[in-house]
Amino acid sequence: MASTTNKQRPAHVPEENVYTSLHWLMIAAYAASAVALFLLIKSAG
Repeated sequence: MASTTNKQRPAHVPEENVYTSLHWLMIAAYAASAVALFLLIKSAG
């Protein structure tokens, strides 16, 4: 993610919506997609 020193935050974006590290929801999305892919491959075989 871009740090505040590299890029200015637009005025309409609240400060709490700026993430500088990996967000927990991204981890959940990757885990869910891995499980869905596993189930798809398992059901096809």
